Amino acid sequence: MQRISFLAGMMILLFGTSVCAGVPDGGAEPLILPVDEQSFQEIVHRSSGRVLLVNVWATWCVPCVEEFPDILKLRTTYAPRGLDVAFISIDNPRKARAAVLVFLKKMNVDFPTYIKSAKNDESFINTLSREWSGAVPTTFVYDHNGKLVHTQIDAQTCNELVELVEPLLLQ
Repeated sequence: MQRISFLAGMMILLFGTSVCAGVPDGGAEPLILPVDEQSFQEIVHRSSGRVLLVNVWATWCVPCVEEFPDILKLRTTYAPRGLDVAFISIDNPRKARAAVLVFLKKMNVDFPTYIKSAKNDESFINTLSREWSGAVPTTFVYDHNGKLVHTQIDAQTCNELVELVEPLLLQ
């Protein structure tokens, strides 16, 4: 029995706590929905009772592309504990929708994501946060009451993302 506990402990050490390891499996065609100021508020409202991580990114942004897999791993690991993830691409919806779709397919994204469709960039930025400059990547974390509790500008490591969301999640 002691040997099994030791082996189980080693497996957890090597694999179980490795939120930051592995690549999520997907397969379905990504669904890209337009998002403006009003529909963004609806996204936050729909996540009531759960923690919501919103990542604003673009296909042309190297740090955005680099952190994307870590956010997917975080979602896979913490969704059962109450984490929702919403990706919002700021790529030009008319010119870059195909690039966003190709990227999401490559990343095996099998849940709805969003592309900014607001007509007024400043208004959209202010809807997410009046303190945000519009720089990408930016990650916003909302608690289970829909209150914005963290704004992180620039790419985050997987461990930094875990530190942001884990204390807010259900045990």
